[in-house]
Amino acid sequence: MDIWWRKPGGGGGEDGGESDRQEKRAELEMALKGNLALQVYIRMAYTIMVYLAFTWSTVVLLGGYVSSLQKKDFWQPG
Repeated sequence: MDIWWRKPGGGGGEDGGESDRQEKRAELEMALKGNLALQVYIRMAYTIMVYLAFTWSTVVLLGGYVSSLQKKDFWQPG
């Protein structure tokens, strides 16, 4: 199948255009992989920080609430 940027016959040409294209593709692929890895680590750090913030706020709120409870606030049978 001939595509407009390829020469008929499937050859890359005698000027080394195919190898240049492969090198550029490899560089782009490495850049994309690095960018993806950075985004994954940032998202992991963000998730951990959100989890810690939620846990901390729960402890603070419940800690303040528990300290103000009195014995009459608990349900007692009968």
